Amino acid sequence: MHFVKVNVLRDETATMNIAVAAWEVPVLEAKHGEERLTIGETVEVKGREWPTDARSEMQRLSKLYGVTGAGDEALSFAERVYGAGSMGVKALERAMKDARDAAKPKRAAKGADLVGQTN
Repeated sequence: MHFVKVNVLRDETATMNIAVAAWEVPVLEAKHGEERLTIGETVEVKGREWPTDARSEMQRLSKLYGVTGAGDEALSFAERVYGAGSMGVKALERAMKDARDAAKPKRAAKGADLVGQTN
């Protein structure tokens, strides 16, 4: 599957290079700040699959990136980006679908050859 390479400047001495699904990038931005991320190329990672269940993915992202705020204001970074509860899961589900659609190979129009000329 296709993943986005991201370099995260965690502090002045530590960087983290990771490959994440496209819908995970906004969560990284929420947690670390857009200015601390360098978005790289999209790469295919063999043997690694995208999750298919948005509810489970929301739980994974929430656990992985943690919570901001306290008490009644506490939300995970994933919930800050996509929303809480079922609305957040639906928003994440749309983002996951959009990423899958964008990763699908584009089909040539009927009657077009490989250089885009019609026969």
